[in-house]
Amino acid sequence: MREYKDCYIAVLDLLGFKCALNKYDCETIASFFDEVNNEYIISFDKTKKPIVDHKDIHIKVMSDTVCIYIETSIPNALTALIATCDYLQIRMLCLEHPILLRGAIVRGDLYHYNDVIFGNGFVKAYKMQEEEAVYPRVIIDNETLEGYTPYDEAGKKYLDKNMIVDCVDSKYVSDYLFIFYGLNHEKESWKNFSKFVYRKAECENNERIREKYIYLKNQFQRVSEKYLNYLEES
Repeated sequence: MREYKDCYIAVLDLLGFKCALNKYDCETIASFFDEVNNEYIISFDKTKKPIVDHKDIHIKVMSDTVCIYIETSIPNALTALIATCDYLQIRMLCLEHPILLRGAIVRGDLYHYNDVIFGNGFVKAYKMQEEEAVYPRVIIDNETLEGYTPYDEAGKKYLDKNMIVDCVDSKYVSDYLFIFYGLNHEKESWKNFSKFVYRKAECENNERIREKYIYLKNQFQRVSEKYLNYLEES
């Protein structure tokens, strides 16, 4: 009998994806999703041992809408889902013409089989990214995060504090900007991205689009300060 599964679900909107289709060939765009779906293995420790098997992370791409989900029965499922969204966003920020994500992560019911997915969890995540995310960020449902109990092999609770930021509008947000800055702030990829954001924040004529880049520009000082604190604590 077919039934719903309890899943952590991310619904992501690729902002400006229609323009990206004219700037990049099919192979370039498809390769990002291939990495997440077939090759990407999440690891947080020095042994590089994955906290989940990449086969447990499922991705469905419908043009500029992406659904990534993992069943809650998988240990460290939410941690893995957040990291997967971060990975996809960071890969797209490294492009000459960056592609931004707006999305939401929730826990809920989902039916998934082959190319068919539906359920209240998907609807909730879709509505959150449409109505609440607003900016290029991936918000996390408060109840979903607060009810999550990740464990490492020793049975200790585990969720890297640097993966999440609590925004001024009381939204939990995946902190991909901090991760991107920490990995790339001395490289051309960060420099190109920051120039791109500053240019769009100053020159974009569409006010609704411009405010999204102003949001990103205002995050730059926060992530640089957070990174300096991270280094001091390490």
